[in-house]
Amino acid sequence: HQMIGEIRDALSALGDREYRIAGFVWMQGWNDMISPEAVAEYPGNLVNLVQDLRREFMVPDLPVVVGELGNGGPTDGPGAMADFRRAQEEGTEKIANAIFVRTSSFARPSELSPNTTHGHHWFGNAESYFLIGDALADGMQKLLKVD
Repeated sequence: HQMIGEIRDALSALGDREYRIAGFVWMQGWNDMISPEAVAEYPGNLVNLVQDLRREFMVPDLPVVVGELGNGGPTDGPGAMADFRRAQEEGTEKIANAIFVRTSSFARPSELSPNTTHGHHWFGNAESYFLIGDALADGMQKLLKVD
């Protein structure tokens, strides 16, 4: 509800200017990852989120990019991170006009980052954030069929 309200506020701030909601990027999950019950529910919840957004903003085929919770870098599993990443991908596969974007290769070591104790925020590493943003944008361009 808070996200919808914030989107509505941002759109309202446009005043009379025309706009088009052309896509949605979703990248989150740390708090879900730490709960096995939330991981199990994640694919269905992701599908429901997208259905709700498409209905709320009347964009039935809204392109959706889901970014992998890649903090900590690549993992072969088993474990919460590997399980959660599979749940993200599984949910994305159930959504028409959606793409899952891997980001774990963009993780940089804490010693090369400004926030050495904030692994859940990619250690605040600007290179990680840049690479993530670029990959998510590439995913959206594929869905929008833009070069």
